[in-house]
Amino acid sequence: MEQRKSIGVDVSKKTLDLAIYAGEFDFSLHLKVSNDSEGFDEIEAWMSEHDMSANDTVFTMEFTGLYAQSLRQWLESKDIPYFMVNPKKMHDFSVPVNFKGLGRSKTDFLDSFKIAYYGFSNCHELRPSKLPLPAILKLKRLLAERRQYVAQACAYKQQRHDIACFESSSSQIRKKSMLADFKSMINKVDDEIDNVISSDATLRTNYDLLTSVIAIGRVVATETLVLTNNFTSITNPRVYAHYLGVAPDKKQSGTSVCSPDKTDCVGFRQEKADLSMVALAAIKLDPQIKAYWKRRKKEGKHGGIVLNAIKFKLILRMFAVVKKQRPFVKLDF
Repeated sequence: MEQRKSIGVDVSKKTLDLAIYAGEFDFSLHLKVSNDSEGFDEIEAWMSEHDMSANDTVFTMEFTGLYAQSLRQWLESKDIPYFMVNPKKMHDFSVPVNFKGLGRSKTDFLDSFKIAYYGFSNCHELRPSKLPLPAILKLKRLLAERRQYVAQACAYKQQRHDIACFESSSSQIRKKSMLADFKSMINKVDDEIDNVISSDATLRTNYDLLTSVIAIGRVVATETLVLTNNFTSITNPRVYAHYLGVAPDKKQSGTSVCSPDKTDCVGFRQEKADLSMVALAAIKLDPQIKAYWKRRKKEGKHGGIVLNAIKFKLILRMFAVVKKQRPFVKLDF
């Protein structure tokens, strides 16, 4: 993207701190507004006051979950480009000496200028962001709700199993009732997930293709659709594997640092954990995967390494069926 004026936004639940950077730090170019439609109107007036428009301005902000969603919707409605930045990258980003001279304080005011400077300095490398499809956003929230119910159901189930003998019969009945309620809520969420997927023909098609892969079920298929934005944001299986922390990385520096290739613990851990369960199921259900597991174990490979390779195989299969738009074919082995 060509060089533009940069507006950095420090997002919180109720307020937005904005700062302008166009080549030098001017700490008077700061605005604090509410994180709602009234605040967005103030931003538009502030931009006009400083002769800034969608053609020469780019916004930059960190990923803050749902807190930034309303602002992103407003920016897209005004055709104003914006960058979403990983908070870790922002934390590690070095700022000029004259900026550091303000001290070691960390405030929303200072963060907004740091973010503005980051967007200005990296606009040639960053790619403008865009909100996922409305159906994807719904699926994302439904998956989060489902995970909460599953976690609570597991907790009650464990209590009934571990400490039932120390509790009264009425307490056991209550826990049994709560467990049944959580299972009922999970089923209702699953039904709503099916309805959302069925409302979009492309989502429905890709979901059916994903679930045609042996051992891939509702949860992993839906998570994959959400994380890849229905295979529009991520189209390369290796990129997706790196995103989840499945693909191993090299670490080498000079002649003294040369560690073996290993996967990174940083990634979308929930999907990675769910893929682990799917990989274990695939070892039982898929003759090819089962033969691969036995062969690699016989060669002396560590079980975790082989399991990780199976997860990568499953990722390759999921991307292959979507790319070819043909369901997975189970071969006799």
